[in-house]
Amino acid sequence: MIKALRLGLVVVASAQICACAQTSKDAPPSLVNDPMLAPGAGSNVYQLSAAERKYNCKKLTGVMQVRILQVRAQKGRDSSSAFARGMQSVVRPVFGGTTAGENPDAEFAQDLALLEAYNTQLAAKKCRTFDLDAELNKTDPNDLPQPRASQ
Repeated sequence: MIKALRLGLVVVASAQICACAQTSKDAPPSLVNDPMLAPGAGSNVYQLSAAERKYNCKKLTGVMQVRILQVRAQKGRDSSSAFARGMQSVVRPVFGGTTAGENPDAEFAQDLALLEAYNTQLAAKKCRTFDLDAELNKTDPNDLPQPRASQ
């Protein structure tokens, strides 16, 4: 009886420690709205809002620069282990917390969908666009993403 109680106490304490360890590493604050993906299974196409369609070249370029820097910074971090993400998803409903970081691959896909939609909007407005592959693969955190010449 005492062994079972002790084991239960160890399991609960471990869950709390894992939850605390994971929540201390919060995701960076989002400087733009979270991506709104188009409805559909597995769809990674971002739908621009009416307000976003009205953005001028300067505003679109600035928002893209910030998001590219955020994605670069996130890629440079060590990803949490599958165990930590699993514990977070188990403990979050009980103790509360954020869902940020539970699925880094999906978050990257959403960011990429947003960047591609904004880049398409830049091209439609005859603005200078970004070479997303080149910009996202840069590692220097001080290298500000720059749009290339319009096509």
